[in-house]
Amino acid sequence: MRLLVPILVTALGLQAQVPRLTEVQERRLSNGTRVLLVQRRELTAFHATLVFRGGRAEEPTALAGATDLLARALYGATWPEDVEPGKAKSGLDALLKQEEGLQEAVRLERLRLRRDAASSQLPALEASLASLQGRLQTQFSASPLADLYTARGGRQRAEATADALMASSELPLESFDFWCRTEAQRLRTLQLSRFSGARAALSTELQRRGTQGMAMLRGAALPGHPYGRDLADHLSALEALRWSDLRSYAHRALSPDRLTLILIGGLGPEQALPTLERHFGALPVSPDSEEALLPEIPADLGDRRVQVTLGGEPHLLTGWRLPARSHRDHLALRLGAQLLGGGQTSRLQTRLVRQKALAREVTLQMDLPGSHLPGLLAVDLKPAVGHSLAELENALQNEILRLQQEPIPQEEWARAITMLEADYLRTLDDPAALARALGRAWAEGGDWRLLELDVQRLRTLAPEGVQAAARAWLKPSHRTTALLEPSATAGLDPLEAELAKVLNALAASRIQDLAQREHLVKEGLRQLRMLSPEERRRTLSLLAAQLGPVKP
Repeated sequence: MRLLVPILVTALGLQAQVPRLTEVQERRLSNGTRVLLVQRRELTAFHATLVFRGGRAEEPTALAGATDLLARALYGATWPEDVEPGKAKSGLDALLKQEEGLQEAVRLERLRLRRDAASSQLPALEASLASLQGRLQTQFSASPLADLYTARGGRQRAEATADALMASSELPLESFDFWCRTEAQRLRTLQLSRFSGARAALSTELQRRGTQGMAMLRGAALPGHPYGRDLADHLSALEALRWSDLRSYAHRALSPDRLTLILIGGLGPEQALPTLERHFGALPVSPDSEEALLPEIPADLGDRRVQVTLGGEPHLLTGWRLPARSHRDHLALRLGAQLLGGGQTSRLQTRLVRQKALAREVTLQMDLPGSHLPGLLAVDLKPAVGHSLAELENALQNEILRLQQEPIPQEEWARAITMLEADYLRTLDDPAALARALGRAWAEGGDWRLLELDVQRLRTLAPEGVQAAARAWLKPSHRTTALLEPSATAGLDPLEAELAKVLNALAASRIQDLAQREHLVKEGLRQLRMLSPEERRRTLSLLAAQLGPVKP
């Protein structure tokens, strides 16, 4: 236990320097916007985070990627033309609508050419679009210093998550009025003038990234649910998304009644609230801003297994469906996850990597991809040389059983609690981290007070409670296992490999459940092997003809 003393001393020292829950002051503006204020008189700057509840999970399928696009197109660089009405030329909206029309014409012409390669208007349409986009570029200042935040010594960033859109800013105190005016005007106008560039960049990133292991696990474990959606499977919808569609969605998704504004720095409520009310309190509430009704997936969906060939090195991915953050068992499961994979002294690192040398890398994630709704506890194991995925799977299951059944040593228990408390105190000491944690607690758990209430409850937990939660949730009926193999075409001849590729693409466009998709492709290949090579080639041509993008 002597090893714990330095950590505890550090934690207690931090505790004296950071605000307690009573120092977070909550207010409401006249339009329903929630404001959280943490005053730190010693700071000469402020950190502000806008948290819009909803995120990727509430995007309609036709608008998949909308939250990511808003983070890029709305909260990228901030030019005067974006937020100052007097700076914007009167025809900017007209140019953006014209650009939207030309982009749609180009997309439709490309679709037509897939079916009919006769005469084409595509070169002329593309030339008109390039010319218009050149005109749009002249609407904006070319120098990076023209960014309003950079010019004032500040910075801004935005993040799209499954449960929220978060936009953060840091500026000197004297720029507070500027920040309020700028951000309120941004939400009022929703210019989205760099929408086409943001969409093209996101589409390119998804194409290069391809399908990732964790995305495959989510899709298999949460079939048909927004939490299980892989944006890479919705590229055609993303590329067809229009500027006016995103702007209309933004009016609903970024409504003031879905917003919590978190302000940390050298400003008290008597200084900040009148300015916040004048700018943010005047924003209109959208009549269509209510939360979407999302489907529920039972945790005991059954033990699901998929074998995926993505290329690269082998992985074992295992996920258990967990309750949402507001559930009484969530904190106990978080502590269980800390025992299993929280740091170099955790059980998986100690036993699977160092003692048994079965794995060369262990990654554990809780609340994947979010926790406002039931998500996943996911473990990613990479086998050491000479060891199989089956060996890793057995070893992982043994560790889960040990957590559920064997008494937890007191030193290990105390270390896990101390590490979680130290993480919490480090969060409180960093304005950006504190703002993000408060925002997540509100967006995911419905109450920003969960940030501290969870830490207070840690000391009331007993090992038996953690083991009971592990037995209730980390069991086969809640589990999904994905075996990622190193080659997508291992053992297949070139014709069969092409058939597998086409069948996978067709299945991805029609079936969201990854397990069903995998079964369908395997069964299709089995039946095609019964045909002659010539018949398979003809079948390949017929299947490939169905891969044209979805008609608008």
